[in-house]
Amino acid sequence: MKLDNFTLALQEDESLGGTAMEAEGGAPDVGLFFDNQVRRYLKAAVRRHDLTARRNRTLASVLQEWTEVGYVRAQVASIANRAGMSTATLYRQFPDKTVLFCEALKFGHSILLDALATYSEHPNPIRDLTALLCNYAETVSHPAPQQMLLAQSIMLLEPDLQADVSAIASENYTKVKQIWYAKIQKMADDGLVRVDQLKWQRCRLVGAVEIQTVRRFLMGQTPIAPNDKWQAEAQQIVHDFFKLYGTEKFNQQNTLYNWDWGIYARP
Repeated sequence: MKLDNFTLALQEDESLGGTAMEAEGGAPDVGLFFDNQVRRYLKAAVRRHDLTARRNRTLASVLQEWTEVGYVRAQVASIANRAGMSTATLYRQFPDKTVLFCEALKFGHSILLDALATYSEHPNPIRDLTALLCNYAETVSHPAPQQMLLAQSIMLLEPDLQADVSAIASENYTKVKQIWYAKIQKMADDGLVRVDQLKWQRCRLVGAVEIQTVRRFLMGQTPIAPNDKWQAEAQQIVHDFFKLYGTEKFNQQNTLYNWDWGIYARP
């Protein structure tokens, strides 16, 4: 299987949430947060002595390089050029390519986590969960995060990177799962869903999305991207989730407030 076939064209260790959105003039389009943030760091004015901003631009340049040419073809000289610096200057920031790529992976995961948590909450739990699921699906179906996750998979095969990358991947996968666990637990605390096993409840919500997007991509298959931007898929998943785990209180409030299941959900 050729790794080059995975390359797609492009359509802060600190939290990016509020500051990032303010800089963009409001919340970005659903699913585009990751791409917008990478571009934001690349376009930001950087003062010579602002080491954090210079570092962020360099790491964003790595992510852009991965997106446009793929991990295998990524070159330090090209990354330095994207960051507006010489290769020698880049190596003064990062001692070698291994450190640079591991730090870029951490940086990318921090953006991805913020992207997954960036959606418009809704008091209707059906619409709220559907919005979160749509944002998740649309985020992981974009080239930039997919190429980052592909880079991670390749790095895990390299003996000198395996231990560090495995730790990064494990830590951030746990954080992604916690986003879903927290949402399910909140609905359970509100008496709207019964808690079974959180890991299986999470799989009920995101399993199909991950198979259709990230897993298909990593296996060299074309990811599925519905024309309706995941609305139909998400609404049906949420419908089935509440049908399986919804409590009597949920059913009562659903009737009382006439919560909208959405036009795509089956009865």
